[in-house]
Amino acid sequence: MVRSIASVIAGYLAWTIVFLGASAGIRAIFADVHDAEGFTSDLSALILYLIVSIIASLVAGFVTARIAVRRMARHAFVLGILLLATGIPVQLSAWDKLPPWYNYAFLAMLIPATLAGVRLAGPELVD
Repeated sequence: MVRSIASVIAGYLAWTIVFLGASAGIRAIFADVHDAEGFTSDLSALILYLIVSIIASLVAGFVTARIAVRRMARHAFVLGILLLATGIPVQLSAWDKLPPWYNYAFLAMLIPATLAGVRLAGPELVD
């Protein structure tokens, strides 16, 4: 039970570290297209943020699967739900500052990409 909880927490932390770290890099590289609050409508930057979110979700699923001993896909699904539960209020708070397609795409990719991360951990881990 402790390992199960730890696997989900570690995956959540991995997602946060990857996404926030890479987002800081994107904001630094594309500083001229972000407003004072850090928002952008620049298509290139938004696509990069989506790619980073997918990579963060893959890493999070991978980390969760490697730590969990059993039921890796279930743990990754729980993680995906937690990421979605966190992402919905964040995207809603920025709804008027970002294009709607971005908000929908960001949220829609969280669970599938997290589950795909389990497959990256090794086909023998998929239950």
